[in-house]
Amino acid sequence: MGKTILKMKDITKYIFDEYGKAIRNSSVKILDQVNFDLQEGEVHVIVGENGAGKSTLMKVLGGIIPADEGTVTLHDEIYTVKGPKEAREKGIAFIHQELNLCLNLDIAHNIFLGREPVKNGLVDHKKIYKKSREYLDSFGYGDIDPRTMIRDLSTARQQVVEIVKAMSYRSKIIIMDEPTASLTKKEIDHLFTLIKQLKSEGISIIYISHRFDELMEIGDRITVLRDGKSITTMSMEHFDYDQIVKLMVGRMIENMFQCNHQVSDEEILKVEGLQISPRTDPMDLTVKKGEIVGLGGLVGSGRSELAKSIFGAHPVYSGRIYYKGKEYTNPSPVQSIETGIAYLSEDRKYDGLITDKVIKENITLASLPQLFKSHIINTKMERQVAAAGIRELNVICRSMDQLVSTLSGGNQQKVLFSKWLTSKPDLLILDEPTRGIDVNAKAEIYQIIDNIAKNGVAVLMISSELPELIGMSDRIYVMRKGSISLEITQKELMTQETILQNTLG
Repeated sequence: MGKTILKMKDITKYIFDEYGKAIRNSSVKILDQVNFDLQEGEVHVIVGENGAGKSTLMKVLGGIIPADEGTVTLHDEIYTVKGPKEAREKGIAFIHQELNLCLNLDIAHNIFLGREPVKNGLVDHKKIYKKSREYLDSFGYGDIDPRTMIRDLSTARQQVVEIVKAMSYRSKIIIMDEPTASLTKKEIDHLFTLIKQLKSEGISIIYISHRFDELMEIGDRITVLRDGKSITTMSMEHFDYDQIVKLMVGRMIENMFQCNHQVSDEEILKVEGLQISPRTDPMDLTVKKGEIVGLGGLVGSGRSELAKSIFGAHPVYSGRIYYKGKEYTNPSPVQSIETGIAYLSEDRKYDGLITDKVIKENITLASLPQLFKSHIINTKMERQVAAAGIRELNVICRSMDQLVSTLSGGNQQKVLFSKWLTSKPDLLILDEPTRGIDVNAKAEIYQIIDNIAKNGVAVLMISSELPELIGMSDRIYVMRKGSISLEITQKELMTQETILQNTLG
């Protein structure tokens, strides 16, 4: 590591609206005199609960929102920018937690969005594709075609495009907000190789993540935020898991996985001989009332496709699905919701929530026909239902009329849970239910899932986090290459080694 290139001193930000402007007469602070510095060629990790101020602090640095108080010094000069473009021009790139790509454009035009090369007064598309090919190759992604439309990419591949786009600026400071949330182990290893390469070139990384194993591997220093305040900064040599968690939440979190639900003998879901594509082997699966069944495997193993096939959002090529004892034919999302099947997507931004709508509208979104038989929304009832959902799931917000986009990731996830629970499902499919949320919010989500099962709902849960999968599941199915490779029925046999052995090959 080298000299200090960035100093953020006493940064304060009052609660703001969707446009980044402080709400008049508000004394609530999202950031309260936060201090942070960055050295040349280091990876400086920032941790904290959702809502602790991590992303807000980085939005100030990235030019997305202004600080209300405090100073930023970059290369010994006062740093003031009027927007993200100016921040990029000063050498700061931001990879956001929520992907910000144009789905209707291809990879190349996303990489060059807003800075398209021009020839004879027209966009030089040939150069865009040529340079994009060079960028993808130089960062080790030669297998990706720059002409591929973003909407045709998996979430993991979209994340790769975000990373390549940010790195293509050749910035001196790169902010990475949960960059590995949707990546495979192989892609994570490749990203870490790139980070180490960038460090060797003197580029500094600000890295936000809730995955502590990652922090140990690539971090040099760590700063803890809590309730909008900077609590401590220390070398990663002094990292201690329990101490960091206590600093993040102000208390110790014990017994993360408390499962008190009871499994019934009643079968809610039964899958027989199901194929998610013509090239995959048929698979069988069951989920009982009040049972949490885990679905493990690598990204790309077919877990989400299986879940979507049950829900009706992915074609079934062969086999049968039985729901509550009856064959469920030609499923569709609308039919599934009406019959009591809910699917909580891994991508809450695109598939789960309407983030530019308020909380109450999102909570009632999946249950409008049940709540309002006359097809006219009763605003009084809507508010009552939303208030109950906010209260039951402990959504931290100013009011039910707050935009979902202004909530922390953990509270957005609670709103998504509330949306589906309001529809009163008998089968709840969870796809990465704790993706991108902090350790304290995870503990709350685990309690919510346990309570859901305790109320008799059958739960099918996809998770890439093995401790979560093992800690919450009554049984586990492991998937590989689009089919089930193993069923684990005994808790004592649920080990990370056993699951990993059956995900590879």
